[in-house]
Amino acid sequence: MTEPAMRRTPSLKWSLPLGLAVILLIFAGYTTWMSQNTRFTILTRTAQQDVLDQVSRLARMAEQGLQINPVLVESDLDQISTDPRVEVVLIVDNQGRILLSQRKAWVGLAAKSVLPGFDDGWRLQVIGGRLPQVRMSEDGFRIYGIQPFYLPASSNEVRSSRHGAVFVQMNLEQAWQDARYQAFLSRAPSLAVALLILLAVAALLHLVVARPLHALANAAGRLKEGHLDTRASVRGPLEIVELARDFNSMAQAIEETQRKLINSEERMSITLQSIGDGLIATDTRERITLMNPAAERFTGWKLDEARGRAISDIFMIESALTGLPADIPVKRVLEEGIVLGLANHTVLVARDGTRRDVADSAAPIRNDQGGIEGVVLVFQDVTEQYRMRLALADSEQHYRTLANHGQALIWTAGLDKKCNYFNSVWLRFTGRTLAQEMGDGWAEGVHPDDLDLCFSTYVAAFDARQSFDMEYRLRHASGEYRWILDQGSPRYDSEGRFLGYIGHCLDLTQVKRAEAQVAHLAYHDALSGLPNRVLFQDRLTQAVAAARRTQRFGALIFVDLDNFKRLNDVYGHVLGDAVLKEVASRLKLYLRTEDTVARLGGDEFVVLLPALANQSDGAATLTRAVADKIRIALEGPIVIDGATYYTAASMGVTLFPKGNESVEDLMREADIAMYRAKESGRNVISFFQTDMQHSVTQRYALEQELREAVRQQAFELHLQSQVNAAGQVTGAEALVRWRHPTRGLVAPATFIPLAEESRLILPLGEWVLQQACGVIARLDAGGHSLHIAVNVSPLQFAQANFVARVRDILSVTGADPTHLTLEITEGLLVEHMTETMGRMAELADLGIRFSIDDFGTGYSSLSYLKRLPLYELKIDKSFVQDVPDDPNDVALVETILAMSQHLHLSVVAEGVETVAQFEFLKNRGCTRFQGYYFYRPQAQREWFETFSRNAQVTST
Repeated sequence: MTEPAMRRTPSLKWSLPLGLAVILLIFAGYTTWMSQNTRFTILTRTAQQDVLDQVSRLARMAEQGLQINPVLVESDLDQISTDPRVEVVLIVDNQGRILLSQRKAWVGLAAKSVLPGFDDGWRLQVIGGRLPQVRMSEDGFRIYGIQPFYLPASSNEVRSSRHGAVFVQMNLEQAWQDARYQAFLSRAPSLAVALLILLAVAALLHLVVARPLHALANAAGRLKEGHLDTRASVRGPLEIVELARDFNSMAQAIEETQRKLINSEERMSITLQSIGDGLIATDTRERITLMNPAAERFTGWKLDEARGRAISDIFMIESALTGLPADIPVKRVLEEGIVLGLANHTVLVARDGTRRDVADSAAPIRNDQGGIEGVVLVFQDVTEQYRMRLALADSEQHYRTLANHGQALIWTAGLDKKCNYFNSVWLRFTGRTLAQEMGDGWAEGVHPDDLDLCFSTYVAAFDARQSFDMEYRLRHASGEYRWILDQGSPRYDSEGRFLGYIGHCLDLTQVKRAEAQVAHLAYHDALSGLPNRVLFQDRLTQAVAAARRTQRFGALIFVDLDNFKRLNDVYGHVLGDAVLKEVASRLKLYLRTEDTVARLGGDEFVVLLPALANQSDGAATLTRAVADKIRIALEGPIVIDGATYYTAASMGVTLFPKGNESVEDLMREADIAMYRAKESGRNVISFFQTDMQHSVTQRYALEQELREAVRQQAFELHLQSQVNAAGQVTGAEALVRWRHPTRGLVAPATFIPLAEESRLILPLGEWVLQQACGVIARLDAGGHSLHIAVNVSPLQFAQANFVARVRDILSVTGADPTHLTLEITEGLLVEHMTETMGRMAELADLGIRFSIDDFGTGYSSLSYLKRLPLYELKIDKSFVQDVPDDPNDVALVETILAMSQHLHLSVVAEGVETVAQFEFLKNRGCTRFQGYYFYRPQAQREWFETFSRNAQVTST
C-alpha cells in the first residue's frame, strides 16, 4: 500500500468510537422504531376492543330502551362521544337513516350522505351475519365498528323483524402522535450517556493503542525499505508489547531467510545447468527471468539476451498439423493456476529457423502463501519420437485394414456420414445388392424399434470422432431379424486426416439365445420352471425391506410334499418329476401376480406372499386362507398317463416383519413350522408362533362362521328409540345382532370389523337396510311417522350400484323414503368427497335424510357441512358421558350445538344415561336424545310392543 493510501485510512482512535456510535444510533433507532410499532399495535388493539364494547353496549341500550326510554339511550351515546378518539356515533334504522347522533343536525338523514366513511353495504352484511364487526382504514388511523340490533316492534308485530345498527368511528392520529413523542423522550437520556462514554473511549484508545502502534508502523516501514536489521521498541498494553516482540522475531527470521534463499538459488542454478530438458521461467508479466543451457540451445537465445523479454518473442511454437501459431500455456497457467501440457504435435521454431517437435508441461511458481509468482516451462525435444510414432501409425493402419476383411460384415462411411461400401459377407447376410444398401439404404433392414437408437449412436460417435459399439436387429435374407454387434471406429490416413468410419458386425443371434438360456437357468429350476433358491431369496430380501418400510405384513409358506419319497421309490424318478411339475402348476394357480412360488429342491416348495395387511392378525388370516386353498388343491388326484396318484403337503408359515430377522431367519422359521406340521400328522398347516396360530385359527373360524351366518341371514334387527325433549319417541336407530348357535349373542364390536375386512359387510349391510325399510313400512301402515336411522358402511356406500339398490329396497318394501335416515361417517365424506356428493344428491332427491354419525371424532373438516345435503349431526357418546362435569366436553358439546343451530342442522345426542346429562343437553338447545336413560336396544318384536303401549298411553 502506498503512503497516500495509508494516510487516507481512518485512525483506530476515531474509527472504533465512530463505529460504536453508528451501531448505537442504529440500535437506538431500531429500538425506538420497535417501541413505536409496539405502542401503535397496542393502541390499535385497545381501540378495536373499545369500539366493540361501545357498539355492543349502545346496541343493547338501543334494543331495550329506544322505544321505552330514548333519553337514556341518547345519554349513553353522548357519553361515548366524550372519548377524544371518537369522531362519530350513529344509531341508524333498517333503511340506513340516522335515528340518533352526537350531531343533532344529522338526525333523519341517510348516514351515507353525511358521512363519506360510512359503508352501507357493510351495514347490510353485518345485519345479515347478526354479529358485530370492526374495520380499519388503509392508513390504520381510523377504526369503524357496527353492531346490529332489533328495532322496536310495530303495533302489529309480536317481535320486530327489522334491524337497526350502531356505528362508531374512531380517529387515532392524535393518540399516535402522543405515543410517538413519549417514545422519543424516553430514549434521549440513554443516548446522551452513550455519547459521553464514546468520547472517553476515543481518548483512551489514543493514549494506549494508537501511539504505540504508530511507533510499530514506523519500524515496519524501515523494514520494508530493506533495513533488515530494524527492530521495534514500544511501550503500552501487554498485547502491543507482545506484537512488537513478534515483529522483532519476524524481522530476524526474514534476515535469516534471505541468507538461506541466496544459498538456495546458487544450488538451483548449478542443478539447472546440468539437466538435459529445456527450462524457462517467467514472472507474472510473462517476461523471462531464467533459462538453462538446454533452453538456450533449443531456442537459439542466450539468457542475457532473453531476460526481461516476453516469452512469446523467445519460445515460438506452432501446430504441426495446421502450421498455425500455437498458444503458449504460460498465460493460462497464470490465470487458472493449474499445470498444463503442451498440445500434441507442437513444433518449436528456433531463432535460426530450426524446427523441433517438443512436448512437456508448464506449471505455476508459488510462494509460501500459495500465491503465483511466475511460471516454469519445461520441454524436451521429441522429434525422433514423433517420426517413429508416425511410422508405427502407418503400419497399424495397414494391418487393421487387412484384419477387417474376414468373415465379419464390413461397412465404411465417408465424411458425409453416408455408407459407401459393404463387403460381400454383408450383402449375403441381407440378401440385397450393393446399390440398395448404399447411402442410408441399409437402414431399411434395421428393426423399427432399434432404428432411432442405431442412428443416434452412430451420429453422436461420428461427430465426436469416437469409436462405438452397439447392438441392434438386422433383417436376414431369410426374413427374420437377427441380433448383430456393430463396432465402428474413425478412419484416418497416414497424415492423420479424418476419412470417415469403418465398421465390422458379428451375428449375435446364437449368443443371445445362449445368454437368455443361461440367465434363466441361473435363477430358475430346470424341472419346474419356477424361481430357484437364489432368485427367491432375492425377492424375499426385497419383500422384507418393503414390509419394514410400509409396515405391511407378509408371509412365507414352506410346502413339503408328504410321502413323496415313497412315491418316487415305487414309481421312479420320471413319474416323480411329472408329479413335481403338476404340483408347481397348481401352486401358481392360486397366487397373485406379486406373489412368488419357488422350488428349493426335491419336494420342497416355498411361497412368498408380500404386503398382505397392516395388522399381523389380518395377514395371518389371509395366509391361512391361501394355505387352505393350496392344501385342498394338492389333495386332488393327479392323473399321469391314465393313472391316478394322490399326494398331500405339510405347510409351515411365518409372518414378517417381526423385528430385525434376516432372510435366513425367516426361512428357518418356516422350515421349523413345516416340520411341526409333519409331527402333527401331516397334511396340516402350522404357524411358527403358537399364540398367533391359535388367534389366527379362531379368527379364521369366526370368519367362516360369519360367512355362513350371512348366507343364512342368521341375524337379528334391534332398535333403540330416539326421543324428543318431552320424552316422546320420534324415531329409532336400527342395530344388527348376531346370535351364534354356540357363542350366544356376539357383540357387534367383534364381528363388524371382521365383516368390513372380509367385505361381508356388503350383504350384511343390505340385509339391515331391507329390515329397517320393512320397519318403516310397518310404522307407515299404522299411521306413525317415525324416522329410522341405518348405519351405512363406507365400503357399502362406495358401491357403484348403491343408489340403485336403495331404490329397489324402497320399492320392494314400500317404505316412505322421507322416513329413512342414513348415518355415514366423517371419513367417508373427506376421503371420497366427489363420489359421495353425487350419491348423496341422488338419494336426497328421493327424500332420504343424512346424518353424520359420531360427529367430532373423525376428520372434522367442517367444509363439507355446507356443501352436502345433511339433515342432522349425532354427538358421539364419548362427548356426552362426562357432561356436565368435564369442562372440555361441555365446551365441545356447546360448540357443536351452537354450530348446528347456525347451520340449521338437527342434533341427536347419543349415549345419554343420566338425568344430569339429559337436563344439561336440553338446556343447551338439544332437541333429540338416544341412550340407556330412555331406552335400551330392543329386538324388533319387543320394540314394537313397547312402542304400541307407549302410543296407547300417549293417546289416552
